[in-house]
Formats: sequence, C-alpha cells, structure tokens
Amino acid sequence: MYGKIVDILCSIKEDQPELRQNLSLDTDLNNDIGLDSLQMIQFMLKVEDQLNVVIDYDQFDYEHLQSIDSFITFLKSCQSQKQPLYEDVKQ
Repeated sequence: MYGKIVDILCSIKEDQPELRQNLSLDTDLNNDIGLDSLQMIQFMLKVEDQLNVVIDYDQFDYEHLQSIDSFITFLKSCQSQKQPLYEDVKQ
C-alpha cells in the first residue's frame, strides 16, 4: 500500500522528481509534500480508485494526514469497494 501511495503522490507532484527519494512512512502529507487543495482532492480520488477503497469522510480527520503511516492505518479501516462506483452505460 505504501508503494501505491508514493506512486500516486509522485504522479500528482510530477514537477518534483526528487520527491520519491524524500518520502518515508513518517512524511507529513500536509506539511512535507505541500499538496494544494486541488492536488489533495486528486490524491484522495486516486487513492480510492487505485487502492479500491471507499474513504469514509465522516471519520476522516486532519490527524490522518500527519504521516503516510497514519494515512495507511486509516485506509485499512475503510471498507473495500466491491464494485466500481460508476459503471459503463450499456446501449
């Protein structure tokens, strides 16, 4: 799961090629990476899609972004997505 999150962060912050080497389980997702609000939304959507989870935003809190490790712990408490949120419309 850590590798996927790193891949997602690096794809969003593609203007920072050195980012991958600077990430660790202790990296603060807010303060160390510097995602703006749009990038944070992209990050959350990609996490849901690529890790096949549904983030419970009622339970989500700022503290879950204090490290990649705490974010992973939170994700493990989220339910797995059984099927795609959007299905192709059959014609």
